[in-house]
Amino acid sequence: MKQITVSIRSAETSDAIGLARVQIETWRDAYVGILPDESLIELDEMRAAVRWTRLVAGLEEPELLSVAEVDGDVVGFCHGGNGRRAVSAGLDSGDRMAEVYALYVDPNYQGLGLGRALLGHVAQGLESDGFEALTILTLEANRHGRRFYEALGGLAGDPVPSVVSGTPIDQTPYVWSDISVLVRRIETAQG
Repeated sequence: MKQITVSIRSAETSDAIGLARVQIETWRDAYVGILPDESLIELDEMRAAVRWTRLVAGLEEPELLSVAEVDGDVVGFCHGGNGRRAVSAGLDSGDRMAEVYALYVDPNYQGLGLGRALLGHVAQGLESDGFEALTILTLEANRHGRRFYEALGGLAGDPVPSVVSGTPIDQTPYVWSDISVLVRRIETAQG
């Protein structure tokens, strides 16, 4: 197997096309049979890149957006910050709940530990900013994502009704009531 060198770093506006590509390819891979085919086919890389350019340019602390890069290409990313009130309100989460809004890894690079490394990088930054707990939502039917969060010790909450790409769908929140436990677990796994 070919050895790859991965760097994890903060996103820059010049990463927008890579962020859009990873998001769209991951959605088209992971959400087949979960979201309508038409909505997956209609995903537009240029429109998504414009959104990512704006998002990256407008990042404000404690918001973090980290990318995994291989040979100059973005192959994954993790975006987190303050817990949204609508998400954390239904959770017994304490005062300082952070949220990971998005975690995606190019399907060609999944299974190599990049998702874990990206989540660890963002969780560590959020912990340094004083957050005590972390949550992330995943589509309830996303078995792969759910197994990933459960393997990292996330506790599943009750499904949350939401709308994704115009489709009503339930999402499952995963919670780490002590963000430091998640950070240490990932550090230990990375050796």
